[in-house]
Amino acid sequence: MHLRPPLTKRLTRVQLVGLDVAVGIAFLLWGRPTDAQLAGAGIPLPGWYALLIPPACAVAVRRLWPRPALGVSLAAYATMAAYGFVKFPSLAAALCLYQFALSQPRLRAVAGLVLTEAVLGVGIAMGSSPARFDDEWAAMWSGQSAPIVAFWAAGMMIRSQRAYEAGLRAQEERQAQARIEEAQRTVIEERLRIARELHDVMAHSMSVIAVQAGVGRHVITGHPDEAAKALTAIETVSRTALREMRALLDVLREEPPAADAAAASDLARPGLSDLPFLIEQTGRAGLQVELRIRGAARQLPPSIDLAGYRIVQEALTNSVKHAATARARAQVSYHPDGIEIEVTDEGRDRTGPPGRPGPAVAPDSPGGRVGHGLIGMRERVALSGGDFAAGHLPLGGFRVWARFPTGESA
Repeated sequence: MHLRPPLTKRLTRVQLVGLDVAVGIAFLLWGRPTDAQLAGAGIPLPGWYALLIPPACAVAVRRLWPRPALGVSLAAYATMAAYGFVKFPSLAAALCLYQFALSQPRLRAVAGLVLTEAVLGVGIAMGSSPARFDDEWAAMWSGQSAPIVAFWAAGMMIRSQRAYEAGLRAQEERQAQARIEEAQRTVIEERLRIARELHDVMAHSMSVIAVQAGVGRHVITGHPDEAAKALTAIETVSRTALREMRALLDVLREEPPAADAAAASDLARPGLSDLPFLIEQTGRAGLQVELRIRGAARQLPPSIDLAGYRIVQEALTNSVKHAATARARAQVSYHPDGIEIEVTDEGRDRTGPPGRPGPAVAPDSPGGRVGHGLIGMRERVALSGGDFAAGHLPLGGFRVWARFPTGESA
């Protein structure tokens, strides 16, 4: 721990009040006038100390009660000036005015200076001799005004400096809090992104594997060739999912892709050009998908290309899991300013009878096809600034639609 030199340590409030009490006591001890001055004023020594105690107490408590302390010091100065003492008592008023300017708002501090100067002028006028009033009053008032104004200005400058430092500290705290909140938002967004990737990779692969495993179990005795095809499909899909998982873990560990991991990196970020392979996998699960491409295919931003692929993947996964049908359609339409993706099936949702639409189910509510998949699709589209819709068709089946803007024009 770094220790500051004793004289540069900031004193606590209790220590500062103790210092003020010491100054007030010194004011009492060293403020005794000469016998000739006491005789000229016509007051005994005890009477002098009776006049000196109020300003000394005002100095002692000026940090605790700055406004009453200034008032008491000015009243004591006027009283002592009436007895001819106009120099030494002004020190108490200057000390109290300094603390007043340090602790009060600017307009009130200015009013305190004006009041102090007025009382100072009246006190000097009362203590000046009538024969030399004009010259004596002007000289004494200008001489004592200078330290009064200096004490007041010092208080104002320190007050402004403290306010400036407090503003800097508050700004630093706001910036630190903003950085913390930004870091938290980044962590949450990254967690959601990872959750979406894991869901999209595993949900589709596990759905295909589950269907193929069921097919293999039913045909293994009577049709071993069909069982072998099912096992081959399971092997292909599981290996693909494993490579995608490894590539995703490499990204999470911040490991740069090695030369021999190029294929895994490519699989970690599939795009719309990989839809034929996806549809082939889906066909092995018993869902025949018709793919339509409208418009001229072109290179898309990587984020939109990946999001479009995941939308089709998740929509087909839901059809495999929830729709009692063997057919579906996927259409990708390229427009000058964006792309549209639509996936429909002719089956039914588990919440409704065959051939008829199921009940109106909110896309993000539990039941039927809804769940993390549709939520993830909606989040992907929202992150790209696009539009998303999903729901039952009037004559049965389910439709997923998304539109992604690409910021291009014809």
